[in-house]
Amino acid sequence: MPGRLQDKIAVITGASSGLGRAIALAYAAEGAQVVCADLREGSRYTSSTAESASTTHDAITQKGGNAIFVSCDTTSAAQVEALVARAVEWGGRLDVMVNNAGIAAESSDPKPIWEADLAAWDKTNAVNSTGVFYGCKYASAAMLKQAPHASGDRGWIINMASIYGLVATGTAPAYCASKGAVVNLTRSCALACGPKVSALRSMSA
Repeated sequence: MPGRLQDKIAVITGASSGLGRAIALAYAAEGAQVVCADLREGSRYTSSTAESASTTHDAITQKGGNAIFVSCDTTSAAQVEALVARAVEWGGRLDVMVNNAGIAAESSDPKPIWEADLAAWDKTNAVNSTGVFYGCKYASAAMLKQAPHASGDRGWIINMASIYGLVATGTAPAYCASKGAVVNLTRSCALACGPKVSALRSMSA
């Protein structure tokens, strides 16, 4: 029996490790053809036997699925645009865009706002909020150009936020701000895209 995502073309950013890898494997198990996007092919968790044994796209293809890896720095508009174009070229369309890539630069050295590191602020927001903006921008543009499914949807965009997008902690101002941006960016995109493209969802991670 076909899976819930049978033959859907899905892009997952941050797919080489952790949550992104888990999403990619779950999507493939449901029949999706997966574009695994990340800075590097291998997992950043080198101590994890399961993740270090094979790359995400190899783990999918070894089980009979269909997947490719595309190197992408989500802080670069040009690279995210190229990622979406590659997915459309490879699969003929883009059905699902999962903006998952994210960092928590303050986690190793949490500080209150008056001691906040400027570089951590810039890097965190570049990846966590601007990167999601790029993903929404280029994915929605591609989806608007393609024929809708029988459901009427042209595609689905999923943005990964956090509980810290809704509540806060006093020692991670950059992370809280970036995830709060994702939550409200998703609302804005949904209002614009919903009637034309699909529902967008902001999910806690």
